[in-house]
Amino acid sequence: MAGITVVGIGPGSLLDMTPRARAAIERAEVVAGYTTYIRLIEPLLAGKSDKEIIGTGMMQEIDRCRMAVEAAALGKETVVVSSGDAGVYGMAGLVLELVLQKDAAKRPNFGGVIAGVSAVNAAASVLGAPLMHDFAVISLSDL
Repeated sequence: MAGITVVGIGPGSLLDMTPRARAAIERAEVVAGYTTYIRLIEPLLAGKSDKEIIGTGMMQEIDRCRMAVEAAALGKETVVVSSGDAGVYGMAGLVLELVLQKDAAKRPNFGGVIAGVSAVNAAASVLGAPLMHDFAVISLSDL
């Protein structure tokens, strides 16, 4: 049975994407993500008519991830893209939760999380303010 992997695409530029993330996207049969993130990686998808794209808007994360898990359960190699690092306030937890909710016989393989460059690291570099010693990151989201 095919698998599903969650991929961090970094802070927005293809130049800041890890080679491992890029390879996973290029290898995938199905790419799922927030439509803005899909637009950021369009150069990797251009001319690939064999790729299925699952793009949804903001606040439709659960639906998008369910569709991706279903695609993987049908035997398609699937990636869910998330900005920054997908394990830091991204889609990794939701995808894993949805995979584990499926009956074991129909559960796609969870390929794990491919780390991306987190926005906190990218911003610190641009600002010339390295994150050193003890530091903390706090989400200020009201969601």
